[in-house]
Amino acid sequence: MLKKKWNAPWLADVDSANRTAVVTSHQHHRHHLALERGLPFGGAYYWIPIPDGSWSMLVFPNAFYEGGEAGHVDVWKDVVRILVGLHHLNGNETIEQIGNCPYGIPRGRVVQMGSGDWGVAHGNDHPIGTDLETTISEAFCLTEIRPKFFFDEHEQMLPGDQRQVELSLSQQS
Repeated sequence: MLKKKWNAPWLADVDSANRTAVVTSHQHHRHHLALERGLPFGGAYYWIPIPDGSWSMLVFPNAFYEGGEAGHVDVWKDVVRILVGLHHLNGNETIEQIGNCPYGIPRGRVVQMGSGDWGVAHGNDHPIGTDLETTISEAFCLTEIRPKFFFDEHEQMLPGDQRQVELSLSQQS
């Protein structure tokens, strides 16, 4: 759940296209603020499919979330809204179809471990042709840190969620 300062309860009353634009802008803005600090940071990320067949990464820095953790379930609704805008889908219908499928696209988490070292938990299912280590390191200001990348089965996609997301994205309006 976003901290109160970053919450936007009024979004529920905004039409789907504008809601998507606001959510996308807020996500990019929070990521930009984290990058501006120039310090490593943790948080959740999702690889999202772009209609042209490529992939992009959404980054959700922990600092903007209650309790200091951007939980995948907490950010999933924003991910769905961003997918709705990118793929020109019906917002309410898509949220109904995949609103409970947070394991439907590749994801992971950047963490600072008890030792003080940085780590990247991933499901080893990132998109083919993407450079996991470079992309994550740049997106989370970890280039000089050399984090430990490790497989975490909790971060893997689930086949049912993946099928449902793929089906929803293929039904472009």
